[in-house]
Amino acid sequence: MRPLLPFALIIPVTLAGCASQQTLDAAQASAARELDSVKQHVARLSDAQQAMDARLGKLESGQALLASRLDSLSPQQGALDALRADTAALRTQLDVANANIAKARESADDAVKIARDSRLVSGKLADSLLLTESMVSYAYEQPELTAGGRTALDGLIAGIKPKLPNVFVEIVGYSDNLGLDSRNRRIALERAEAVRRYLHETGGIPLDRMSTISYGDLQPVASNVTAEGRGQNRRIWVRVLR
Repeated sequence: MRPLLPFALIIPVTLAGCASQQTLDAAQASAARELDSVKQHVARLSDAQQAMDARLGKLESGQALLASRLDSLSPQQGALDALRADTAALRTQLDVANANIAKARESADDAVKIARDSRLVSGKLADSLLLTESMVSYAYEQPELTAGGRTALDGLIAGIKPKLPNVFVEIVGYSDNLGLDSRNRRIALERAEAVRRYLHETGGIPLDRMSTISYGDLQPVASNVTAEGRGQNRRIWVRVLR
């Protein structure tokens, strides 16, 4: 029975060697699969990187093109801004010119009115009266005659009435240059109208034998720098034409 013992020991060793080879082969196959998976993942990442690089290149090209267009538009924008500034300056000049034209037209209309109203007289000066600011109030919104102004106009009325209807009364208002031109013209006209009302209501002089006009601050007789000069410029001149 003793010769059979070595053979019996060889069999388990052989079986153990077969089991170890199978485990190794399985591990190698699993590792190979893992490596293939990693390679595929790396390939996908590489493709994604290439796509991002291509997209980034397009974006950089677009940005460069946009910057180039902006650079080319910069001089045009400057020219447009200059054109807008010139247009605004011209509009301001036009507004000033229109205001001057309106003022000249108003003065011309007043002159035509006086000429039309005085067509029945030869235009020779028969009498005149200068009313200063002591005779006509130049206080704000108070175009009223003072006692001295009414007395002076009473004397003028006495000389006019016997000559009607062969005379024409022209009442011209003036002011200083304080304030706007339009306001000065209005102030002087209101004082001239106050004289006209008094001549009509108190003196009985027909309205169609009188006219009023305002020159505002356009014809000063003294400097407007001093208070005394401005006081001389605030006046009403009544002219009797025949």
